[in-house]
Amino acid sequence: MPSPQFHSGRPTDLRTARPWHRLAFIVRALPATLERLSAQLDVPPGGRVLDYGCADAPYHRFFPQATVIGADLPGNPHATLELAPDGTVPAPDAGFDAVLSTQVLEHVADPALYLEECFRVLEPGGRLLLSTHGFMVLHPDPVDLWRWTSAGLTEAVERAGFEVVHAEGIMGLAASGLQLVQDAYYWRLPKPLRPVLALVLQNLAAAADRLEPPASRNANALVFAVVAERRR
Repeated sequence: MPSPQFHSGRPTDLRTARPWHRLAFIVRALPATLERLSAQLDVPPGGRVLDYGCADAPYHRFFPQATVIGADLPGNPHATLELAPDGTVPAPDAGFDAVLSTQVLEHVADPALYLEECFRVLEPGGRLLLSTHGFMVLHPDPVDLWRWTSAGLTEAVERAGFEVVHAEGIMGLAASGLQLVQDAYYWRLPKPLRPVLALVLQNLAAAADRLEPPASRNANALVFAVVAERRR
């Protein structure tokens, strides 16, 4: 049976969510932010990128001039590398120019080991783009184990040996509050009313987030994204 330690929480239908889906706002905002931040990885033409917990590899399009290698649990047809039972990567040290990790860290049994593997497989000067949850309701896929504050995520990444060069929040405090209010009532409603609730609150969340100062969003958010560099 596949180990549940490393798993990506990115079902395909969520990235094409309609306006009345309960995660419609973050489904739009997260890929847009990741695409923008992917430019900070500075992957050279012909470079190698590891997508660590690749699921169905939705973000490989960010690197059209690179070779992107997916790594995931056994049985994933989109993965080139099959993770070991402890979640480590069967790849040599310093074999990649960049590592991509999107919505994986909250699902891993040992975040420190995962981040150490990200560091190990990067060549010196290589960069990691990582996103994971701040505020969020429980969403097992197959397990859901962790949440971070902005400072806590930076601390965890730096303990693995990285230097954080950029960090930001996605979906700030007011928008996240509306998301949590929606989630508190969504499953209690009759099924026909759920899309109505989601449509109203997802649009309110989008409007609220436009008014959120960047400093506030970076401090408190539904999702945090970090770009970090291996300096040695």
